Amino acid sequence: MRSGLYFVEALRRPGLAAAVVGLGLFLAPTIPSAQEARPPSSRPARTTANDTTPIRIVLVEWRIKKGREQEFLDYWSNQATIADRSGLISEFLSRVEDRTQYPWMVWDLDPGWTTFVNVGFWRSGADFNDQIGRFINNAKPPLDFEAQKRRRVFVAPERWRIGAAPLMTSDHSGVK
Repeated sequence: MRSGLYFVEALRRPGLAAAVVGLGLFLAPTIPSAQEARPPSSRPARTTANDTTPIRIVLVEWRIKKGREQEFLDYWSNQATIADRSGLISEFLSRVEDRTQYPWMVWDLDPGWTTFVNVGFWRSGADFNDQIGRFINNAKPPLDFEAQKRRRVFVAPERWRIGAAPLMTSDHSGVK
């Protein structure tokens, strides 16, 4: 239950709650691989999900100085790479959408920076720690393009839904 409380707390923090929108697509351990994805016209057969999942999700809120967004995107795409992706299910770096286009958004975003949210889905907490977590040093100062230090939260899924729509099957063309 404790991990559920961390998840609820993450939802209360500005910028992090938007990252959980697509979580359900990845959480059941019986999800078919991208190669096995069925066409949208046929619904997948119902399977029984386990009560728990080893999958873990890391959410990172990036606060980027105005005018430095491309520098950040280049950094994320070409320098902040993941050498060993064996435990990575998928990762999405997303810019927060415009509230004027989507007025139902209720986050208070600071206009002093551009907010990006990275959502990483990992096979297990151990995979994340072995492949990424052990290299994180919270004592490092923000990078030049960061308006403030990034914030991270690690969440353990409590419940999930799986949709019939397929997921992307390849990296973005600009990512190493």
